[in-house]
Amino acid sequence: MKLEEVLGYIPKEELEKLSLTYNVDHQVKKLHGQTMFQLLLFSMLNIKHNSLRVMEEFYHSLAFKSIANTSYQGVKYNSIRDRLVNINPDYFEAIFNSCLKKYQDKYLKKKHNIISFDSTLVSISSKLLKEGMVINQNSTKKSVKFSMAFSNIPIHSKIFTEQSFVSEDFALKELIKECPLNADNILVFDRGVQARATFEEFSEDDLTFVTRLNNYTRFETIKEFELVENEAGRLMLEQDLEVKLYDKRNKKTQRFLRLIIAKEKESEEVFYFLTNSKTLTAKDVADIYKQRWEIEVFFKFIKQNLNFSHLLSRNINGVKVVMYMTLITAILLIVYKKLNNLKGYKIPKLKFAQELEVLIIKDIVERCGGDPNKVNEILNPE
Repeated sequence: MKLEEVLGYIPKEELEKLSLTYNVDHQVKKLHGQTMFQLLLFSMLNIKHNSLRVMEEFYHSLAFKSIANTSYQGVKYNSIRDRLVNINPDYFEAIFNSCLKKYQDKYLKKKHNIISFDSTLVSISSKLLKEGMVINQNSTKKSVKFSMAFSNIPIHSKIFTEQSFVSEDFALKELIKECPLNADNILVFDRGVQARATFEEFSEDDLTFVTRLNNYTRFETIKEFELVENEAGRLMLEQDLEVKLYDKRNKKTQRFLRLIIAKEKESEEVFYFLTNSKTLTAKDVADIYKQRWEIEVFFKFIKQNLNFSHLLSRNINGVKVVMYMTLITAILLIVYKKLNNLKGYKIPKLKFAQELEVLIIKDIVERCGGDPNKVNEILNPE
């Protein structure tokens, strides 16, 4: 069992220190910062369809009292709601950054230099959500956009609710500007980013990128490079070109760009891959773009298994808290995966929850001294 090592990523002493740093417990009698962290973390791990009322029940459970190792007074779901609205989200961001640093120091090597950028949307009735963007003018729903940077684990995230950030050209560029990057990083993003000015700007900032273009994109060929390899998995590589792209005003790009044209072997679908790298081979470019799929798998996991498709709070402060808690939970599960040589996300989450249950049972047995009649004393302390 490696669960103790995983939970050691966030020691109690660090939570207490951060609680003081971010003053999250000032004039708070219940639901202290550490309690909220534990409640959100373990409800995410144990409850597939989470809600404020479900969290209220979980708070009063024997399992949570054992995890928290204390006897809390009762709370109502609206108290949890209000705490999400008012607690400082920087506290949770600091815990996320602490987990991220520990993971990077232990597991990320120089070869992990590819960072994928993408966004996912969570929608809710516009009557329930004050802040949010409208994706479909005919819909009665508003959406919150979560844009993330991903490299084996989520490394940076940003929430967008303003209408101007419906376009990925604006949202992902904003995210990339904020993301801590170095010269070795290769940025990967999908066709959501199409603005020629964005490609130029990344090149001016010495940011190497790989993306995909629509296969009807207009371009001018400057030079054709020899293909070292003709295949990349299911793709046949057909051309490697230095190009200039045309924008909507018929203006051409000025910075160095390469367009790799490939065709799927069976369907013969044509793919356009774009990069500003002078050193990557055409096969490298196609293979790197394929790695972008990992962030899609990650989004699917947090939506289906960590309740991220549901807005636990409809206030932007609460949304931010839940986002960071989801990313923290994901990092802990990925650490658990590595320690136990597991693949995927669902099985590690299941095994994590099972080991946690064993630890809880052990704790309850110890606290009861082997006497099952004392369980009620833990549940209902005087």
